[in-house]
Amino acid sequence: MLSGNKRKLLMQGEIQHPAIKVKEYSDEEAVEMWRKVGRIGAEIREKVAAKVKAGGKVWDVCKYTDDLIKEYGVKPSFPVNISINDIAAHYTSPINDELRFPKRGVVKIDLGVSIDGFISDTATSVDLDGSYKKLLASTEKALEAAIELMRPGANTGTIGGVIEKTIKEHGFTPVKELRGHSVERYVVHGQKIVPNVYVEKGDTMETGDIIAIEPFATTALGGLQEDLSRVNIFRILPYRVPLRTKPAKRIQQLAIYEFGGLPFAERWLLEMGLSKAEIRVGMRELRKAGAFHEYHVLRATEKNAVISQHEHTLMITEDGSEVLTKL
Repeated sequence: MLSGNKRKLLMQGEIQHPAIKVKEYSDEEAVEMWRKVGRIGAEIREKVAAKVKAGGKVWDVCKYTDDLIKEYGVKPSFPVNISINDIAAHYTSPINDELRFPKRGVVKIDLGVSIDGFISDTATSVDLDGSYKKLLASTEKALEAAIELMRPGANTGTIGGVIEKTIKEHGFTPVKELRGHSVERYVVHGQKIVPNVYVEKGDTMETGDIIAIEPFATTALGGLQEDLSRVNIFRILPYRVPLRTKPAKRIQQLAIYEFGGLPFAERWLLEMGLSKAEIRVGMRELRKAGAFHEYHVLRATEKNAVISQHEHTLMITEDGSEVLTKL
């Protein structure tokens, strides 16, 4: 079982699963790995965004993303998030998804790839009919302004203030509930945060930090809520629980050794040879045993809200930062 301190860290963010064996890399080799996953993530992001069309099926874009990641010979850092209009994050197609893109609105594409635990995290937004150019510009410009300030010694609380100011200057509201974050091997969300609003006590950047910055802006007054009826993304927790059924044990094994302890989607289990019935039985037992964390869909508290997002992963260098997910 987890110690009290590790359990606290788990609730705050993520920690690496202890069953994963970590290969050692020199500092120079690690830098090149971070660059490689960043470049691949950027290429896939652009190709996936080009597939988003009004009337198209979300499932098709999710599958296209899954297949494209395999073609590149890498693994996903997490299931691609395809979030429409008032949905801010954590929507990915469940099994038998029939959801289609609307004629009007904004689609957020948030994805990442992983090689041996080195992770990229990047996002862009697609304006389906050209009605939200200014909204998209607000998060693009906020991201650019934040990157300009990222260097050793920089305080993320101040950077959050710049993100907030930029979004408000465009006439929109920053989504304060969502934040950028540090990235570590096998850990998508590390302990350092980059807020989207000013905070008095932020984190201090250090040379070598890997940081994902992701401004979110909304047309509404702000505020998010979890949709407790919808959860499509899961992450196995790093402690043992007794399991009875073969499907639950199989899913646990896949979550650790195939998905690397990173977030996963149920549709991936189909590709691993499990039937829908086995997935249903296994996931039910794992949920009852408290064996995984559930990422519920996050949506605006106001139904008519539209949200945009842009994100890059970068590396803090001695004299500034290097954007890893920029083509």
